[in-house]
Amino acid sequence: MSFVSACCNTPPVQAEYTPTGETIEQDGLKYYIVGDKGASQGVVFWYDIFGFHPNAYQVADKIAHAGLRVMIPDFLRGNPLTMAVLSDRPALMEFVTGRGSWDFNREMLKQAVSVLQGEGTANIGAVGFCWGAKLAIQALGENCGIKSVSLVHPSMLELRDFEQAQGPVLLLTSKDDPELNEEFAVVKAKPFGQLSYQERYNDRIHGFCGARGDFSDPDVVRDVNRVIQLTAGFFRESLK
Repeated sequence: MSFVSACCNTPPVQAEYTPTGETIEQDGLKYYIVGDKGASQGVVFWYDIFGFHPNAYQVADKIAHAGLRVMIPDFLRGNPLTMAVLSDRPALMEFVTGRGSWDFNREMLKQAVSVLQGEGTANIGAVGFCWGAKLAIQALGENCGIKSVSLVHPSMLELRDFEQAQGPVLLLTSKDDPELNEEFAVVKAKPFGQLSYQERYNDRIHGFCGARGDFSDPDVVRDVNRVIQLTAGFFRESLK
């Protein structure tokens, strides 16, 4: 298990965007939430290692525009990773096994699900970018209220993550990511396999939908919008 190499040497882009949702705090934890309150379908959004980047807000808002309630918990608790940490392997591994681990983030995920359920959103999935994709699929492997996941330019995925998945998976990889065809075949063979789908973006870098994406490039935006379209449609079908 390791980060995609491009994840460790590509900095985030500078970007500006005004989010359309609201930020709330509950029990000392921060959440960004957008979309129709009480929508029947909701999504917990696991941003990448750069946290609340403008691109994360923009993608979340567009997914919500498709009729989903979207929540971004501040899993990094106001302390996103820096390029200095990414280039320091011991520091990076400390993050992976510490505050970036599923064990550390499990309860925050459960609280986010509880907040959405309290609003009346009964069917909940998760989107994960990069490191967030690892935690999203781990949530799908446990009884945490997550019914399906969209994994966007994922990092650190292993065969057992797919073996333990208890719901449909949308797998969207970039040219820098492992193809994961054999791993994905495990999900396709499960009873919910017909709802699972994968697509690869061979012209795009790791992180193109997240903090590394140049949203001023129309070709990048075209593929980002494709990812959003696929993700929204996937959740509409898998969260019925």
